[in-house]
Amino acid sequence: MSFTLIHDLVMVIMGGVILFATYLIIERWIFFSATLKEGKAVDAFVRSHLNDKKLHGQIIEAFDQRGSPQAQAICEVVKASQDNHSHEQMEYIVQSIYVAKQPTAHSRLWMLDTIITLSPLMGLLGTILGIIDAFYSLSSGNSSADPSAVSRGIGTALYATGLGIFIALYAMLFYNYFNTKAEQITNQMKLISLTLLGAR
Repeated sequence: MSFTLIHDLVMVIMGGVILFATYLIIERWIFFSATLKEGKAVDAFVRSHLNDKKLHGQIIEAFDQRGSPQAQAICEVVKASQDNHSHEQMEYIVQSIYVAKQPTAHSRLWMLDTIITLSPLMGLLGTILGIIDAFYSLSSGNSSADPSAVSRGIGTALYATGLGIFIALYAMLFYNYFNTKAEQITNQMKLISLTLLGAR
């Protein structure tokens, strides 16, 4: 078995992981930017029309086709309020809608979390395989088993660990940032729903 080949394969996989992480980061960046912008628009609309008797109809008309969790949540609150529930029942309904929409804000972040966990382990695996190959070459007794070449082999193997740690740090930076943005979305959602509920 060629440990060098497996080491190289691990390095190629890690290259794929960093490309996937970059794609995921760009996609989530666009999602959070658009969603928070739409949430601000929903909040501003509700606050500016609180005294309007036709507010509920205007909300459905303006936001029923929007995809953000804030717009979907406020439309569901409006539709539930049309069933003449008591104020206490509406509070429970708002809470249930909030809980149901929360996962949308955190969608796909588990992938970044998995990358953060797996990358250093993959890097360590690549390094171990490279070191095994270097020592196997040294113990084979070949004339090519030059100690300086073995040292270079070990040094090369350590690149895998360095790359794994770099990928984990890179993904963690954005994972923490996106978690903050997801919290902002869920807070917007709850605030908009409670503002509308308080205006009933």
